[in-house]
Amino acid sequence: MNPTPWYKNFWPWFLMFFPVVTIIACVFLVIFAVGNGPDMVVDDYYKKGKAINLELSKFDKAKALYLHGDLQVENDYVKFAFTKGDHSNVKALKASFYHRTIKKFDFDTTLLPNANDEFTAILEPIQQGAYTVFLEPMDGSWKLKENIQLPTKQNIQISPEYK
Repeated sequence: MNPTPWYKNFWPWFLMFFPVVTIIACVFLVIFAVGNGPDMVVDDYYKKGKAINLELSKFDKAKALYLHGDLQVENDYVKFAFTKGDHSNVKALKASFYHRTIKKFDFDTTLLPNANDEFTAILEPIQQGAYTVFLEPMDGSWKLKENIQLPTKQNIQISPEYK
């Protein structure tokens, strides 16, 4: 009887299959993990903490000016109208939309006043999801914040409360 070579038998290939698949899966997982690091990690916590304190003073300024407004965000435009407060010095607004979990969906836009005393801007199509929106004048003297779900057809009331 002639023995068959090892590579023509079933059992050596069966026994090598699982370790080889495990090694390939580990290599893929390492490449995936290295390429998709978290976006929310901050390198310098001290500077970030100082910036947070500065941001809180901007919210206090908005509260002192008693600024309130209605925000409407559709798929292709955004509109903001002040309902209360001293907004006479506001020539344009910067609106920053931050997706809660995916950084690549974040976007900024400039809202310009129209004849109806509303601030509007045209948008690229936006991804649906939970966003935090910040509204501030171009000089950055005060700031309003609201957590919203996009897209929505309802007016969102924004007030200078901490949320």
